[in-house]
Amino acid sequence: MMALFNSITKCQTMTEEKANLLSQDSETEDFSSGYDSPEYFSDQDTKRSCSNRLQIVPLSDKSDFSSVESIPFNDYSSEDDDIHNDNDIADSMKVTNVHTLIDNIRCILSMPDLCDVMFIVGPQRVPVYGLKAILSTRSRLFFVMFLKYSKEALKQKKKTKITKHIQPDQSNKLTITIDNYDADVFRTFLLFVHCGTVEIEPSTVTGLLCLATEFDIPDLWNSCWEFIDRCLSMQSFSTILMKETIFYGDHKAAQKLRIKILKLQQRHR
Repeated sequence: MMALFNSITKCQTMTEEKANLLSQDSETEDFSSGYDSPEYFSDQDTKRSCSNRLQIVPLSDKSDFSSVESIPFNDYSSEDDDIHNDNDIADSMKVTNVHTLIDNIRCILSMPDLCDVMFIVGPQRVPVYGLKAILSTRSRLFFVMFLKYSKEALKQKKKTKITKHIQPDQSNKLTITIDNYDADVFRTFLLFVHCGTVEIEPSTVTGLLCLATEFDIPDLWNSCWEFIDRCLSMQSFSTILMKETIFYGDHKAAQKLRIKILKLQQRHR
């Protein structure tokens, strides 16, 4: 069983509407970017197995994510019109290529020197890097967190005078400690916040659900619950989900999921 989720909805509808607008020589087009609630597409040809995965991906190559649109020049056949009005000639072209942008962001995230925030995650203290500008626009909690830590760091610099025995910190990265999440799950979460793409598995869905709840990412939250419902329809995944709810036991989303699993197990007894 494999499920494909799209983080930008109504792709086909947008494409059809755009075709209609071009056919009517419309001079303006609506362009939508961002993350809306996902649509679900199932692959019936894929066998159901314990390695089930869900993937939220950007629009396909046939979508508006990578396109070149041109509006042709108008032809004037009148012999009396020797002067053409520039306003009557549509000589514009719109080019969109978000795939390249997403690839560039992925590349930046893989190079710590280009990132401006570092998260120290989990008991193993694993560094995970990100971009404050993107994270702040996607989540208000990130914005408040960055503002708080930046003020604290500034106060600390004022209190601490640089001496010969204390070397100045050459890095301008903001460093934030995240204790209550697995490093791999947190890295996957940040990848979605930056690029809009995430692969969800039964072993990671609980952590992603907790993160989506805490940092208020509605599209990821909806997708996690939809994937959980599909997992619970197959009892073999209940054990995996229950184990993960224990790991994230202090989080309200994990507690809610645990109660849901227990109620479902009681029904089948």
